[in-house]
Amino acid sequence: MPMAFDPQAHLVNALTGEPVKLLHSDGSVLVDIGGVAGAVGTIGADTEVGLDRIVMQPGAAFELHTHPGAHILYVLSSRGLIHIDGLDYPIARGDSIFVPADYPHGVKTDPGTDQPLEFVAFGVPHMPIGSPDRMMVME
Repeated sequence: MPMAFDPQAHLVNALTGEPVKLLHSDGSVLVDIGGVAGAVGTIGADTEVGLDRIVMQPGAAFELHTHPGAHILYVLSSRGLIHIDGLDYPIARGDSIFVPADYPHGVKTDPGTDQPLEFVAFGVPHMPIGSPDRMMVME
């Protein structure tokens, strides 16, 4: 039987929702990085799929990390860099980036801009935006 539509979980505005601080895998708050939870649902027996909007203030960076699931990032505004396989790749408004599950990567704002970097993160399986289990920092 298909899952029922739940407007509380399945119709969510990721621009106007309640801001959430993102957490490091040790539970500490990431400096100058926040977000807004988007729609979340379950596919299959127990796999969550979801979307969140992430906002990185100028100078902010996600350290090299992995996620338990694959995700696609879609840049909404400004510029930044995604670090994969030892290289920084420039990203800008309109770019989409696929990151396989458990693949080490990092994201940082472009040092040449004073605008926040905003992007949508769509993940399968989805981890809640404020969870310390959302990403595992590489040591």
